[in-house]
Amino acid sequence: MRPGRITVVAARTAMGKSMLALAMARNCAFRQGRPAQVVSLEMSNQGLLKRTLAAETGVFTEKLRRRTLDPSDFALLHAFDADNDNKALLSFGGDGTSPSVAQIERQCDTVTGRRGHLCLLVVDYLGLMHGALQQRAARDRQDEVASVVADLQRLGTRLNTAVVIVDQLTRAPALRDDHRPRLSDLCHEDALLRHAEAVVLLHRPAYYDPQHTAGRYNRSPNPELYPAHLFPRYGLPEPAVQRAELLVPHNRHGRTGTVEVGVELARARFFDLFLSLR
Repeated sequence: MRPGRITVVAARTAMGKSMLALAMARNCAFRQGRPAQVVSLEMSNQGLLKRTLAAETGVFTEKLRRRTLDPSDFALLHAFDADNDNKALLSFGGDGTSPSVAQIERQCDTVTGRRGHLCLLVVDYLGLMHGALQQRAARDRQDEVASVVADLQRLGTRLNTAVVIVDQLTRAPALRDDHRPRLSDLCHEDALLRHAEAVVLLHRPAYYDPQHTAGRYNRSPNPELYPAHLFPRYGLPEPAVQRAELLVPHNRHGRTGTVEVGVELARARFFDLFLSLR
């Protein structure tokens, strides 16, 4: 991800695209020591914080949400708070509202005023954004989205900040046998490809499991990965650890292809399969 450039992260609803975008921001702040800002239009700042804590400490997100923490969980949380000097480099905005690009820009200026610069801006997600055309019924929604993307591009250029825009995919993958997403499945393909330097499409094969589609399981899908005592009390209807694919069908200055990763839904985190198997 390059300063002043846009990367698009897209997937179907509940596939994990917000979690993936948050993982990028966590990596920027906690691993690289660079300021990152996540503006979520559908999740509260508290929700983002709980996902961040779960991913970084290994405490289940559901235990954080329900406040059913045991002493070992508190120890993990305290250790993260004490050991991570870069935690202040990750900031949240939006708070589940629908800010305009101008409001997002003010939030970014606050971060740059405090930190001197901003390396990564995540906007989650494009479908909830409104631009200058919101009140003009005669204009097409696609024009409004194109205006928003162009404004975010200008913001990234002005701040010399890499921008990640999260977007939805259409229902087309569900109609294909392999369910793998394609570039043409982007809900706002024309507006995004005009500015995007790269596009990352997230695909989890287990998402299309018939039991997941039905929304219920009679037993734990995988007792080794998903302990029986957590099922179904915590309401997690999928295996805790799954394989996922990051498809890159568009990359202006690099290779395209597919990268296989692991995803742990119960702890809201992605991981490198190769490193985990070493």
